[in-house]
Amino acid sequence: MIEAIIAAVGMCADGVAEGMYAVRHRFSARAAGFGYAIGALLTWFYGAVTPITFTVESITVATRTAQSRPQIMHIVILSAIPSIILGLLGLYSSFIEILDEAVIGGIIAGVGIILTEVGAGYIKEKPHTAGFSTAGGVVAYLLTGNLVWVIVASVVLGTLAERHAPESFRKENDGGEDGEEKEDGDDGGNRFGRIKLNTKDWISRPVLIGAFSLFALRTGAVVSYDTVNSNLAGVEPHLDGVTLMAGLGSLASALMGGGPIETTPAPMAATPDPVFSTALFMALMAGITLLGLVKRVGEYVPLQAIAGFLVVLGIFVILPQQLPQVVENPLPGAAALAVTALSNPFYGILAGEAVALVMGFGIASL
Repeated sequence: MIEAIIAAVGMCADGVAEGMYAVRHRFSARAAGFGYAIGALLTWFYGAVTPITFTVESITVATRTAQSRPQIMHIVILSAIPSIILGLLGLYSSFIEILDEAVIGGIIAGVGIILTEVGAGYIKEKPHTAGFSTAGGVVAYLLTGNLVWVIVASVVLGTLAERHAPESFRKENDGGEDGEEKEDGDDGGNRFGRIKLNTKDWISRPVLIGAFSLFALRTGAVVSYDTVNSNLAGVEPHLDGVTLMAGLGSLASALMGGGPIETTPAPMAATPDPVFSTALFMALMAGITLLGLVKRVGEYVPLQAIAGFLVVLGIFVILPQQLPQVVENPLPGAAALAVTALSNPFYGILAGEAVALVMGFGIASL
């Protein structure tokens, strides 16, 4: 029991750090508390061992195709609907069998490259802050292999460098940094309340592409992460229940101004009581977010201090995990990876499946 509690509390460091990333991208962290509460309840109901939480992958994808906050909120809301339907009807498991496994690996690997690109952009903006963050994150990962320690090291070192580095050491890009910091840190993170739905936004191109991209990412993440976590826990995956949990959690969060909360690999799965530990983590995060503690912590941490976590997550975690799956069917997998990295997961999954379909016709005609 103690081990399960320690794992859940430790995972909260990850939740808070990635929650700060959400706040800097104009999402309300408090609103996500409703999603976390739904996740905790459904975890008990399904006996699942995969939590939902803030993830930099989903936040980055949700904000990649649209700039205005209303459109971004509509992206999260719209992406949740097919996940809820598939989960409720028990069709997600059947749906995932239609997709090529290499394509799924390719879109997730492509998102890993996107995250690395974002981290590199932060290094360009503030070399002293993001540079120390990246160095600390890489060293922490090489020493421990634990993402919680990566987050702690990168955020702490980046924040210390921001506040205490000598002026002669600072070489930030003054031309563009202030504008971006203001945009990412505007008071959208303070807004908390029901989102007004605009039907015009539902059919706009940025919203539709963003929503399908986020849904494509969730589709791959659920099968990948729930399989990994279930193997660690020694239980059967609950793919339909977990995709329902991610859809409902993200919808509840977005309707109140919050960002997507998605599945993630988690140390709670390796504890003696994985279901309890997973539910406890989400219950703790529900309390932390609803009390507004994520936003308070974020006021003292610069956006670029998370650069190390982004780089480590992209290069050292996501790519090595997904590339073996891409190699199993390299042409569709590589197409999905490349197109995702250059554009978004929606185009990536279309490109990958198109290549797989053409290859299937070619083989059938021989």
